[in-house]
Amino acid sequence: MSELARRRLARASRNWFCDTELATTADSYVRHLSQQGYASGTIDAYLGSVAHFAHWCTRLHIGLSVVNEGTVERFLKHLPLCHCAHRCQRWRYNVCAALRILLALLRTEGRIAQKKPSDPASIIEEISHFEHYLKQVCGLRPTTCSVRIQRVRAFLLQRFAAGRIQIGAVKPADVVRFMAKYTEGWTAPSKRAAGDSLRSYFRFRAMQGDRTAALSAAIPNVAQWRLAGLPKGMLPDQVSRLLKAFNRRSPTGKRDYAITRCLVDLGLRANEVARLQLDDFDWRQGVVRIRSKGHRVDVLPLPRASGRAIVDYLRHGRPATGSRALFMRHRPPLGMPATVFVVRDAVRYAATRCDLESHFHGPHTLRHTLAQRLVVARTPLKQIADVLRHRSLDSTTIYAKVDLPALSRVAQPWPARLS
Repeated sequence: MSELARRRLARASRNWFCDTELATTADSYVRHLSQQGYASGTIDAYLGSVAHFAHWCTRLHIGLSVVNEGTVERFLKHLPLCHCAHRCQRWRYNVCAALRILLALLRTEGRIAQKKPSDPASIIEEISHFEHYLKQVCGLRPTTCSVRIQRVRAFLLQRFAAGRIQIGAVKPADVVRFMAKYTEGWTAPSKRAAGDSLRSYFRFRAMQGDRTAALSAAIPNVAQWRLAGLPKGMLPDQVSRLLKAFNRRSPTGKRDYAITRCLVDLGLRANEVARLQLDDFDWRQGVVRIRSKGHRVDVLPLPRASGRAIVDYLRHGRPATGSRALFMRHRPPLGMPATVFVVRDAVRYAATRCDLESHFHGPHTLRHTLAQRLVVARTPLKQIADVLRHRSLDSTTIYAKVDLPALSRVAQPWPARLS
């Protein structure tokens, strides 16, 4: 262990690495965290947790060859009763984060075994085949595949955790019981999505020769009346307040402002913003290429306000990286593209800062806002459908309901009650 690593450790834990199998890992651990952009205080705290873990393993004669997630869980249970030192990091979240990075580093170095899957081999194989079907046959996006796999995996684990998969042994009542228990307390759209996942799996099994029509029919239908509600958007002054809620002098503020402009001006979905690449922009023509649902690629004109915000971020806010993703993470681990969760949080935190959280229902609110603005401007529904990239005009008709003044002029008076 180098002198730098020793200085980062608290006095009480400086000797915990001595004569342990993790002693040679301290330096590489510190370098790894520094390269990922972690703050100095965070590195000190994480290194202290690793030293505590090394001391605990040595005291219990736990060799490095058997260290895994189970060992970490045992250590976490030790923390509330720990008397190793007067001051030890006992906050489970921080210690767990420090040791998760340690395990990943040790596996990269080949010092411990790779993580073993917890699911039975039969279910792992089945999920692999189902994932191939979703991607290669259905052409679904990775996010959609991940959600469907998660639902189907839960069904298979409940029904076939102890043996091989036999769809012929599944009864319609089994499907009903699973859906009732698994989706208890869920919203109607979430229940419908879970049902769609199972239907997709049963179609996959039907292609293998299984009879699954009765199983698909047993999936409960969830009442969700089409066009029953109004899209929830924001008023123009609320959008203006939202756009003023960013610190555009900081790199993160520049990024989050550019993200919000893409949502406000282009009506993009959150995952479409997260998928934007540097190569998607044709600055000479003033257009941007959007990767939409179903592997569709659409080209939209780039509004001037959005373009200026993106250029400002590229010149003065985006970290230096080899990634071609437009928006990047600004918190450790650095060098990674921004995820859909970064996009959602960027707008959500801004709405909270300007007291608009009661009017903001996620990034899709800004998509609805753009559609409502176009409707009020008397834009034809076909053009609105083109901007929002709807496959069917039926998906756009719900926005015909948001122009309440126009509807009030054609609405018939309610008939008086007959006496």
